[in-house]
Amino acid sequence: APEVVTGSAHVNGTSGELEGVVNPCYLPTTYYFQYGPTNSYSSPGSPTAPVKLPAEPAEPIHVHAAAPGLAAEDRYRLVAINADSVDGHTYGKERIVAVKKKKPGKKSTKSALKLTGALEPKPVGEPLVISGSLTGPDNASRQIVLQATPYPYRAAFADVGAPVLTGSTGAFSFRVSKLSTSTHFRVATVSAPLLTSNVVTAFATVRVVLKVRTSKYEKGLVRLYGTVSPSEVGAHVFFELEKPVGEKPISPSKLEKGGRSKKRGEQEKEKEKQPTFVSKFSTTTKRATRSLARFSLVVMIQDAGSYRAFVEVPAGPLASGHSQTVHLGAEPTKHKKKKRKK
Repeated sequence: APEVVTGSAHVNGTSGELEGVVNPCYLPTTYYFQYGPTNSYSSPGSPTAPVKLPAEPAEPIHVHAAAPGLAAEDRYRLVAINADSVDGHTYGKERIVAVKKKKPGKKSTKSALKLTGALEPKPVGEPLVISGSLTGPDNASRQIVLQATPYPYRAAFADVGAPVLTGSTGAFSFRVSKLSTSTHFRVATVSAPLLTSNVVTAFATVRVVLKVRTSKYEKGLVRLYGTVSPSEVGAHVFFELEKPVGEKPISPSKLEKGGRSKKRGEQEKEKEKQPTFVSKFSTTTKRATRSLARFSLVVMIQDAGSYRAFVEVPAGPLASGHSQTVHLGAEPTKHKKKKRKK
């Protein structure tokens, strides 16, 4: 299998570049990068276009790719594929785009609008709250308005709803009643001095509902079924097992070597606080109605734990999404031993 090392990331405005190292190990190998605000890597432009590498020379090759929409605190990793890859893919260790720290200096007296933090992806049709603050002199009771441009983000920003007033400290928030498509948002002042905020992206994901029916006769045998809306016919559905917080999954990323800086160590600790999901089974969706697609799979659960259904869709107006988690029990150990003897 190829050896993969996720490298550094460089952000420049609304785009960036990702780097890494791939050793094809004497086999033709294809690589690409995944990136996004969460470990579902749902972001316009992710994954990057696949690039083929020759089988030789079988030595580490520095690779890179443009990453449109890459932002600070995004997660990213390098992925390589060849004939010997485990489960079809070899994943590099996930890294986080570093936030550049400003050098201490004199406090600015200029006014500025800022939206706080990255927005969590929301299933289509759910409400969304966007918050931020206005800094500088006379920042209280200023009239501001929310503006948006939907996917594919080519139209000019347009006002959304009526203006609101900032609070006594300059803080504000807007509530979007229903997110129907992935959208860029920003905030602008209504009167002089005219200011606009940074742009944040709200990803609307497909809505996934997972249900379980267990066998009355054989423990561990279950039917996993559910729906996807809007209808995504032929979409891949991955049933993923949640790893305990802090447990590092076994992966080819163990090939990565080298010391960790304090900053990187802090990033790894933050990452370990997030649950990790590992794909165990998969199927595809079939049409049910104009608005719904269905999926169904009968499996024997070997590993007990919390499972979710993750539905992968191509980058577009809607992003990939997942269901709530459900706990599934495994088949008895004795039953497993009998099967092996047979």
